[in-house]
Amino acid sequence: MSRTGGHTDPRPERRPEKRREQIVAYVTRHGTARVEDLARLLDVSHMTVHRDLDVLAADHLLERIRGGAAAVSPSMSELGVGQRRRLRRETKAALCAYAATLVDAGAVVAVDDSTTLEPIIGPLQDRDPSTLITHSLAAMAAHRDRTGAATIRLIGCGGRYFPETDSFLGADTVRQLRHLSADVSFVSTTSVRPTPGGAALFHPDGEAAETKRAVIDVGRVRVLVVDATKVDAPGVFHVADLAEFHHIVTDADTTPDQRELLAASGATVHVVGADGTARPAEGEAS
Repeated sequence: MSRTGGHTDPRPERRPEKRREQIVAYVTRHGTARVEDLARLLDVSHMTVHRDLDVLAADHLLERIRGGAAAVSPSMSELGVGQRRRLRRETKAALCAYAATLVDAGAVVAVDDSTTLEPIIGPLQDRDPSTLITHSLAAMAAHRDRTGAATIRLIGCGGRYFPETDSFLGADTVRQLRHLSADVSFVSTTSVRPTPGGAALFHPDGEAAETKRAVIDVGRVRVLVVDATKVDAPGVFHVADLAEFHHIVTDADTTPDQRELLAASGATVHVVGADGTARPAEGEAS
């Protein structure tokens, strides 16, 4: 039997969670997808794709339509925070475990509200920073619930609360951030795209883009944490040029072309494996 048309696959399938994340990324980017296209893309059977689509539809990560699936969120907007938290969890945890190693003891650290960075709170506290600055309610709660968190000062930047991001965004939040300073700032976003000037970060929401910009400005050393699905994804509002970052932490699923785009910024690019260890991107000294 052929892989795309038969009932069985001749070799073991890749891990379902990773495969389903690829499906959501593909459907969100293209709006819709047919079963046969997904089967060809992922090199699995139609039956496997049907099972994956049923699971993802039950989790409200996409919508089942005749012959395939449709995105539950337009390509220029974000999935809800609850949905995003279920995607690429292991990848996010590995990226954050490595990113935290860029922090020295006693440092003041700023963290934005992206779900990519939510797992950083645990390993970050193990680095013994002096202060955590964030506008993410989830990060504030994670910090509060950690054993020993009382030794690390928390500065929570408030303002208008947005349930779709579980964070505070907008002018009031930005105003508070602009009165602060950090040794290291960590940000992530939904889109990294080529621009005439090199490459830049974008976000589908203007207030979120403005707040992320303020988090970047807080940091003396600026770290972007972004996985392969964000590179060349749709984006609307400019956040920052890639050249403004000192470090870019990404995952091993990035293609050589994507790593070249990131490395062209002049930042040190750290390619992180599933075990949380990293190696330099191609073209950089090892």
